[in-house]
Amino acid sequence: MIVWKEALYVAGIPPRKQKRIIRAIKRRRLVRGVYLITAPSNRKNCLEYMKANQILQPYYRKREIKVYGLAGSEEAAQELAASMVCGAYAATGSFAVIDYLERRRQDKAGDTA
Repeated sequence: MIVWKEALYVAGIPPRKQKRIIRAIKRRRLVRGVYLITAPSNRKNCLEYMKANQILQPYYRKREIKVYGLAGSEEAAQELAASMVCGAYAATGSFAVIDYLERRRQDKAGDTA
């Protein structure tokens, strides 16, 4: 199951194509050259990135995948993940990136209410 986070980071994908790509991934269609920034499967890591087509494998159908970012190339995925880690470190002074992203999302939801 794929869980798309509200505050999705995007790099290297034009805004008009983002919704189409997300819809295709939700429908388990092949997409070319798209990478997902996800929560790590190992808590010792900060983030992981993978090709979007990788989640079509049977292993990932049974797992919950939390997607925090979307990138149009491997290089864009690396740069986006690095900027997410640097932003979390600058804000908190630690490398607990997922905790920071979850807290940030909750704070934004609280601000709009």
